[in-house]
Amino acid sequence: MLYKGLVLLFALVLSLSMAAWLKSRQELQAVTAANGSLRKTLGDLTIAIAEKDREIDRLTQSDCEVQKKPQVGRRSVPRRGDRL
Repeated sequence: MLYKGLVLLFALVLSLSMAAWLKSRQELQAVTAANGSLRKTLGDLTIAIAEKDREIDRLTQSDCEVQKKPQVGRRSVPRRGDRL
């Protein structure tokens, strides 16, 4: 009788530990999938930022730089918060 009780207890503990292991395995797979998605998004953002940097470098090195022209007929009025 004691032997059957120990076997049943062992089976119960084994089944509970297997259930916990399977749950942790599923959570690990979900986190791994989310990590892969974030890694791809970060890679795409890095590529887009590099392209924008190259575009900015190209525009700042071009010969056709825009020059600010003074506006005629407008006087400079201090904005609120500017010190006089």
